[in-house]
This record gives sequence, C-alpha cells and structure tokens, in this order.
Amino acid sequence: MREPLKLEQGDTYERPNQAWVCGLAEEGPTCPLGPTARGGCSHAIACHPVLDGDRWTCNRSPLRGGPCETGPTPDGECCLQYTCTPVRSLRSKRGRFVWAMTLATLGGLCLILSSNWRKEFVAPGALSVHHAHMVARGGEQSQRCASCHAAGNQSAFEWLSHAWEPQLALPTQSTLCLECHQKEIPVETALLAHGVDPQVLLANHEQHLESRRVDPSAEFVCSTCHREHHGATHDLTHMSDAACQACHREQFHSFAADHPEFAGWPTERRTRIAFDHATHQAKHFPAEKQEFACATCHHQNEAGFQTTLGYEVSCAKCHDGDLETSWEAGVPFVSLPIIDTDSLSNEGHDVGSWPEQATGDFDGALPLVTKFLLLSDDKAAQGIQLLESDFDFYDVDANDPIQLKAAADVIAALKKLTDDLSAQGHAAICERLEKILGRNISAAELADSVAHLSAEDMAAISKLWFAAEPPDSESGQTDEKARLSGGGWSRDDETFVLRFRPTGHADPWLRTWIDLLAEATRGPRQKVAESLLLQMMQPTAAGLCGSCHSVDRTASGSLAVNWQALQVPSPGANFTVFSHAPHILQTELADCTVCHRINESTAVMKTYKEQDSQKFSAGFHALTKQDCATCHKQGAAGDSCTQCHRYHATKNF
Repeated sequence: MREPLKLEQGDTYERPNQAWVCGLAEEGPTCPLGPTARGGCSHAIACHPVLDGDRWTCNRSPLRGGPCETGPTPDGECCLQYTCTPVRSLRSKRGRFVWAMTLATLGGLCLILSSNWRKEFVAPGALSVHHAHMVARGGEQSQRCASCHAAGNQSAFEWLSHAWEPQLALPTQSTLCLECHQKEIPVETALLAHGVDPQVLLANHEQHLESRRVDPSAEFVCSTCHREHHGATHDLTHMSDAACQACHREQFHSFAADHPEFAGWPTERRTRIAFDHATHQAKHFPAEKQEFACATCHHQNEAGFQTTLGYEVSCAKCHDGDLETSWEAGVPFVSLPIIDTDSLSNEGHDVGSWPEQATGDFDGALPLVTKFLLLSDDKAAQGIQLLESDFDFYDVDANDPIQLKAAADVIAALKKLTDDLSAQGHAAICERLEKILGRNISAAELADSVAHLSAEDMAAISKLWFAAEPPDSESGQTDEKARLSGGGWSRDDETFVLRFRPTGHADPWLRTWIDLLAEATRGPRQKVAESLLLQMMQPTAAGLCGSCHSVDRTASGSLAVNWQALQVPSPGANFTVFSHAPHILQTELADCTVCHRINESTAVMKTYKEQDSQKFSAGFHALTKQDCATCHKQGAAGDSCTQCHRYHATKNF
C-alpha cells in the first residue's frame, strides 16, 4: 500500500487511472477530491468546521496540514476553498500521443499498401531458388505474390474484408502449391497426414494408434513444414526431429537408444522371383565353375536403388538349355482324346463323327489352353469341374453315368471349338475369351494369343482330323524339332494335336495365355481357372515358368503371376527410403555381404508352394538396428528421422 501523500514535502503523486489532475499542483496544495472524470473542478473545501461551545473550530486533517491559522468564518464555513482549472495527467497525455501515433501509422500503412510498390514493403524475405524462378517468369512485378497467395493482387481494403468475406482468401495457398506439384503428390490426399488415405494409415499402423498426438484424418497446410522467404539457399524439405515428434507421441532422443528394433526389414514379403541364393552359391555356381558375385545379377540405378538384371544377363547361360528341353515337343493347343463312343452311345450321348484312330477306351488329356477355352461353354465348364480340372479321359469311369454325361458335354464343346476354329479362325478364340473374361480382347492381345496361327492349320482340323479316310502318314510330315527350331506352329494329323513351340524365354504366346488365365481367376470360373493356372505354373510344365515366377493371391482373392523382380519401391505408402549409393562408397561396405548375409539353413523354395506372399522363409538374415547404429549416430553419419523416413509416403520422386 502506498504511503499517504505528504503535500508539505511537495508530494504530487497522481492517481494512475486519472485522466485529469488538479490545476493547483504547481501553485500550492491541491484539493483533496481532485477533478471530476470530465475534467471539471470539484470546488472542494479544506475542512468541515465543528461547533465547540459557542465557537467554530477548524478540523482539517493533520495529513492536510492541520488546523489553518485563519479558522472558520463566524457562520461556520471553511475559509479555504480550492478552485482551479484542471489539467490533463501525464498518463492521459501519453495515451493521446500513442493513439495519435497509432492512427498516423495506420494511415501511413494504408498509403503504403495502396501504392504500386507495396509488395516490396510487405515481402518477408527472399524466395528459395526452387520458387524464385516463378517471379522471374511472371513478367509484371504486380503478379509475383499472386503465384502463391490468392490475396496477392487484392487491395488493402479487400485484405480487411477477409474478416467478413472468407471467400476472398480462396484459393488457399496449399491449393496453389498443388497446381504445380500435383504430378508428384496425389491431390486427393496431399494435405492429409503423410499424404496417405487415413483408412490405409490406420490399417497399416494400428499398433501405433496410441502414439499419435493428432487425428490422422486432419488436414495440414503445406506451410506447416515448408517455410518460404528464408533466403535463396533455404532447404524447403528440411524437417527437424522436433517437427516429426510434434505429431508422434513417442519420443526418440537418438536412433541407437530409442528406435525400435527392425521387424524383418527390408524383407516384408517373399521375393517375386523364386531364387535360392544359398543353393546357387554352394552348388550351382561351383558346378558351372562360375564366381558367385552379387554384381553379376544386381546393379545400382541412378536413384541408388539396387535392381535385378534381366534373364538374358543373369540366367540365360545356365537355364536356356532347360527351357529348350521343356518345350522340345511343343505346347499342345488343341488335341483330340481317345473316347469310348460305344459307352457314350449306350447312355444316349451321340457325339457324332469322331476319328476312327481316336476311338477306343477312354484315354488322353486335353491341353490346358483347350480346357480354358471350353470354359466359355456352361455345360463343358460344369463337366470339367465335375471331372476336376486336371482330369485325363483315362480316368473317366465308363460305368458311371454322371461321369459319362460330363465327358459327353466336354466332347461336344470340343467339337464345337474345332468346327469354329476351322470356320471362323481367330475370331473363334476371341469370342470365347471375351465371354470368359467379360471384356473386349484387344488386337494386340489376340495377336499374341494366336501367334500367327495359320488359316490352313485351323481348317485342317475339320478337313483332315474328321475326314472319312485317315490322313496319309507320309503326306509331308517332317522332323518337327528341326523344322520349328525357331518356334512356331506344328500339326500332327496322326495323333490329332496342334502344337506351338515357344521362341525362348518370355515367349509372348505362352505369357499371354498365363496372364489370361490369371485374369480369369477374378471371374465366375475362378475355381477351375485357378486350377488350370497352377497346372500351367508347375515348375516342370512346358516353359518352366513356375520354377522362377511366383504366383501370389491378391487381396481380392484372385491369383497374379509375378513376371518381374522388384525393380523400384513398391507403390503405396512408403515411409522408409534407402539408397545404396552413399553406403557402397565406404570401403568397409563395398562388399554386399557385410549387410546381406545369406541364411544357409532356411528352405527358401518351400516358400513358393503356397500363394500367400507374406508367409515365407527369407534367404537372408534380417538386418538389425545395430547394423545401422554403428555409423548412424550423432557426430558420425547422423540419426535424424528424415535420413530414413520421408513425410510424403506416396511421393513419386
């Protein structure tokens, strides 16, 4: 509490909230009441005399100087009345000055912001080199701010109008950013956490739900992380660990101490190409007197990602011979089985004309491609399903009416196929594929599926195979192996088989039929198509495709054949990035086996007997956190979050 005023000592303390002070302050004692709130004199008196007997006495307070010498008037009135012209207090003068300066400043700002050079005045700093070119390309100076800010060309009044007209601030700065960056970042999810659909983020990282500080479905403006106007050399992509941990509740003070152990990284699924490194290192390469070196099959691309070289470079030298042997006799396209026409007739199934040489006890298997084409016929599809897709006519029980009915339906559809091939040619194949797949077949797909199958070969199926007289065995039949060493079609009119001999690895005809079968596993004939596909992808089937190319079951339940090894980071949410480029420059890391250690005890090839790509035995020992922490620590290679993790998980560059 402040001590009482000591007027006799010149104490002129002003009340802090008073706008006016007594005008007597410089002439003598001030009145005890002070001016009114509006600056008027209160005309106060020094005391209120009291009657003592028959005399009036002064009762002025000692704090105000005590009783005056003159004393009260005979009427009992105080003889000392304060009258002045109040003046403004120092606080009031300062306040008025501040308001004057504020108004002057606002007026000056209005003048400046209304001028043509206002953007030079409000610019917070120089742009980075990544965005500075937009100003140079913009031409007029007045347009440069509008490249990133919707209000760039608006007047000062319009800026103030944003308070009651929010649409004036549209489009937002983030929207303008995406006009240039929409090719790198999907616009639909660009402003979501990590640029990923929230449902995908929650599904993939459900175990980290409690570690989040913010809602993953909330939107973030670009400027949350990318701050401009910090100079030409400013790194717009830099993110500190503190920025990452602003959203993630779990705090990592250092990589070595706090980062969780790797969960089998970098192998999250089995490799798409079935390859056992341990067996090749210990057995196959020594048998061929070849050096087992990583660089033989793997090269680093410009992005620092290790890619697997193609078959011709890595595999052809050892495996071309096996491929040639597998299709030496060709791959059957259409063939006629031996059928028991008598048993079929006894059950009322008349198959019509059938080659005498193909009549007898049930025997022979239909080609896989033929079975696939027969799925376009409903009765034949049911018959194949009843007999099971891998059936051989040898297995048909002539005493079982149900099996005979199924066999008859398949044979009828087969005859219809041969008739249509002879009459319609390639159109018969296209029509059946479109019915099975439920879509149009492109000209390129049809060309690959028929591989220049000639009209002569197709016409001969009905003309020669179902002729009254059997074809002459000496009518031009030659050594097919020698005649078709370069691949192509061959027809055996004695055994009633039309075959195709592939031209080499990745033969378009063989691959097209496998892809069409894989597509059919998404349709109504899924079960039978799956069985046919898996038969065609057996490791010992013609072409040996299944010995290297794995078959995966997709999320929708269909099957997909993996033709390529993983060459680039897989699509989707990729939070972790790694480049071999800066690592292999280190002498101690030049040898790939320092990090990638082959696991000689695991049965890698058993992994590919099933279609679940997530259940596998890795051919390499998993990398551990310690493998990286040896170098990645403060004072060495660094251990910031963004060295291995990127914010935009779906970024295309």
